[in-house]
Amino acid sequence: MLEEIREKLKSQFELESESYDTNMLLVKCDRNQLRDLMKFLKENGFNYPHTVSVVDYTPKGEGFQANYVLENLNSKKFVMVRVSIPEEDLTVPTVSDIFPPLQPHEREAWEMFGVEFIGNPRLEVMLLPEWAEGWFPLRKSYDFKKHRKPSKEKK
Repeated sequence: MLEEIREKLKSQFELESESYDTNMLLVKCDRNQLRDLMKFLKENGFNYPHTVSVVDYTPKGEGFQANYVLENLNSKKFVMVRVSIPEEDLTVPTVSDIFPPLQPHEREAWEMFGVEFIGNPRLEVMLLPEWAEGWFPLRKSYDFKKHRKPSKEKK
């Protein structure tokens, strides 16, 4: 099944893919292809979204990545879609209207990394206190010492 998807991705989207594991295909795409690719994967049976997670590669000079993991529940096969996000333009189109369960995942990624998911209607503080908005604590550049409150000493 993954081989069939791989061929369709190459013919319809001109995207190369690679085996990531025995039952997972890794597809790298541009931001401008993401929505069409996600619709295609959903139409082809990958209709169970597991997550979207962001990775900060700025210390390596590679910006950020958004990784989406989708599963075909019938075949127990997975597709990971990887999108590179340059540090100077931290935006990605939302897929929360295609896969509604990913809406809070996008929201958390926005709150923790500052990646804006264009079109997501609920990009608002969810986990951090409201006074911490804009701190982006999962970025490699985040200074924990600057924001840590002193602990009380035990007697």
